[in-house]
Amino acid sequence: MLKNNYKTGHWLLALLLLLPLPLLGGKEDVRIELHLEPPHLDPTQTPAATVAEATYHNIFQGLTRINRKGEVEPLLAQTWKISEDGLRYDFYLQPGVVFHNQQPFTAEVAAFSLTRLLNPEAGNPQRNLYSSIREINPRGSHRLELVLNRPDSLLLFRLGLSAAVMVEPSSAATNKQHPVGTGPYEFVSWRVGQSLELQAFPNYWHDQPEIRRASLTFTSNRIELEASLTDGEVDFYPNISPMASVKRLADRGDYQINDGVTEGQTLLVFNHAHPALADLRVRRAINHAVDKRRLLDIFPKASPALIGSHFSPLHPAYVDLVDFYPHNPDKARKLLEEAGYAQGLKLRFKVPPPLYAQQLSLYLVDDLEKVGIQVDLERISWTEWLQQVFRESNYDLTVIAHVEPLDMDIYARDDYYFNFKSEAFQKLWRQIETTQDEALRNQLFVQAQKYLAEQAAQVYLHIKPQQSIRKVGLEGFWENAPIPAVVISELYWDN
Repeated sequence: MLKNNYKTGHWLLALLLLLPLPLLGGKEDVRIELHLEPPHLDPTQTPAATVAEATYHNIFQGLTRINRKGEVEPLLAQTWKISEDGLRYDFYLQPGVVFHNQQPFTAEVAAFSLTRLLNPEAGNPQRNLYSSIREINPRGSHRLELVLNRPDSLLLFRLGLSAAVMVEPSSAATNKQHPVGTGPYEFVSWRVGQSLELQAFPNYWHDQPEIRRASLTFTSNRIELEASLTDGEVDFYPNISPMASVKRLADRGDYQINDGVTEGQTLLVFNHAHPALADLRVRRAINHAVDKRRLLDIFPKASPALIGSHFSPLHPAYVDLVDFYPHNPDKARKLLEEAGYAQGLKLRFKVPPPLYAQQLSLYLVDDLEKVGIQVDLERISWTEWLQQVFRESNYDLTVIAHVEPLDMDIYARDDYYFNFKSEAFQKLWRQIETTQDEALRNQLFVQAQKYLAEQAAQVYLHIKPQQSIRKVGLEGFWENAPIPAVVISELYWDN
C-alpha cells in the first residue's frame, strides 16, 4: 500500500510539472484581459490606445510619467531645470538604467528617441504635440538639454505620454513585434489571437515588482469574455462596462467591481469636410437631436459624467456645458430645414468594434432618424477604423472615446481626421501652450471649451467610465485611468 502511494505521488508530481505555470495559481502571476488586441506593440507608431494599455509603464518608459492621480512625476529623468524664459529644459537622467537587451540608457539614446519622435518619416502620429522642441542636445552621458522655439507649458506632461517613450536604437525598428524598453517587464512572446506574455526584468533599474509574470489576453467577443469571467479565468479586466452581466458578476464572492473614471471623452464625431457637416446649423441640429441622458442606459452599473465640450470634469478648469444643446428634436428639424435639408440628409456612420461604440451607435442612429437624417451604419474592424477614419478621413460620422488626457490640441491641427479648421481656435491654443501661469491658462481652457461648444464641433456625449473587475485579493490597481495604461508593476496579491 505504501509502495502504491509512493508511485501515485510521483505520477502526480510529474503531471503538475507539465502544467503551464499560470494554472498553478501562483501569487506572482496575473492574468489580465483587455477588450481589443493591439495592431502591434510599439506605442510610438500608432494612435491606438490598445498598444499603450498593454506596453506603457510595463515595457516602455518615458522621461516623465503620469501617475494614477494624473500628476507628472520624474521617471527616466530624475530631475530637471527650466530656464526663466521657459525655452530651455535640462534633464538629469537616472544612472544605471539598461534596456531589456542590456544596452545602456544614456543622453545619446534619449536624444535618438526624441529625434525619432520629431521625424515625420518615423511615423509617430503624435509628433505634433512636441513641435515646440527646436534642439535636442546630449550634454554628457546623463544630461539632456532641450531648446524650445516657444514656451510650452504642457511639455513635461506630454513627455509622460506613451508617444514619447525611450527606445533603444538597435531595436527600434523591430519594436512592433518584439518590444525592447527600460520598464519593469520584458517581452516574452506574443501569439496573435491568443496572448501577450511578459516577465519581470531581472536587471530593472528600480524596485522589482511583486507580480513576476503577466499574461495579457484579448477578447472582443462579449459572449466569450463573459464566459471567461464566469469561469474565473481572468484575474483583472480594467474596463468591463457596458457589459450586461456586470450585476451578476458583482454578486459572486470571488470578484470585486470598482467604479472609476477615465480622461476619455466619448464623442459622436463629425467629418467637417462633408458639405452638410461644414454647416454650423446641421451640426447644431444633430446636437439637439441626440438624447445624451438616454445613452447612459447602456451602462447598467455605472453613471459616467455627461460632457458638453472636449474636456475632463476632473480638471480644475472644467466648465459645465452639458445642456448647451438640450435634447429638442423639433429644433433639430427646424435647423435642418433652414440649412436646406427639409427633405432629409444621408450620412455614413462608421462604427469601430469597442462594445460601448457598438451599443451607442444604435441609440444615436435612432435619434438621428427621428429628425429625418438617414444613416448608413457600417460596422468595421479596428484596423479598418484606423485606416479609413483616422488616416484617410473616409467617413461622415463615427463614435469613439478620445482617451489621451488634455488633448484639445487636436482641434488646432489642420491634418487631423476631424477636418475642423479654425484660425480662431488655433490662435487660442497657441496662447494656452505658451501661458506659464496656471490660473491664466485655466481661464483660456474655459474659453476653449466654450468655443468648441458654440461651434458644435462634435456631439460631446460623456466621459468613458472605467468600471473594472478583479479577483478578490488583487490590489494596487488604478481605480481611475488618467492615461491609457494597465500598470502591472503596482499590482500585488494580498491573500
